Amino acid sequence: MNKVKILWSGITGRTGVQAERFIKDYDNVEIVAGICHNKIKKYYTFDELDSITEEFDVIIDFSHKDVFNKILDFAVRKNKVLISGTSGVSDEQLANLEKASYVIPIFRGGNFRFEIEKFIDDVVEYSKSHDNIKLVETHYKTKKIPSETAKVVAKRVLEETGKIVTIESHLLYDDLINDWRVDRLNARVGTDGFETLAKHLFKIAYMMKDKKADGLYDLRRLIKEAE
Repeated sequence: MNKVKILWSGITGRTGVQAERFIKDYDNVEIVAGICHNKIKKYYTFDELDSITEEFDVIIDFSHKDVFNKILDFAVRKNKVLISGTSGVSDEQLANLEKASYVIPIFRGGNFRFEIEKFIDDVVEYSKSHDNIKLVETHYKTKKIPSETAKVVAKRVLEETGKIVTIESHLLYDDLINDWRVDRLNARVGTDGFETLAKHLFKIAYMMKDKKADGLYDLRRLIKEAE
């Protein structure tokens, strides 16, 4: 089996650290190089993109909005698959990402976890027969809110039912816990959240490896196309 070769942007971040820790357990993907802000011997910096010599198939970018444009431009120049998970990007940056998705295959989702995708589907079904939908999300204290997952829920409900989701966000947990609730529907990511996220990203990278440039992919689209 040929492994999918990953270039990880933001390798020293929480998700990147877990990815390096568990990549050895997978026989269909490998991390061939990493990029980070600081000069660390075994990684490249964001000013050294053109110095990368390793062959790779997919770029996973969980870095910072300030280097978002660099990574996107680099992915287009190299004609490689891009999985974009950087948060806090501007509307202009997102518009450029969508434009680039017709040049290279790009995955951009507020959700990267397969079990959360089911929760989103359940909320959409719930919304078809209920009004005044409120999503209550509770996260660890340094989380950026509203979360990208909450935004995805609201967007999906609006697209499929025409209804508005009110998002109520709280930062309460000292531990790395994320929780979303709509009435009795609930999804929760525990303290192993970044470990789980890294593992799901390996699966997404493998699923994206042969995709064509045809607009933005998200988890819902990948699952549907795999059925």
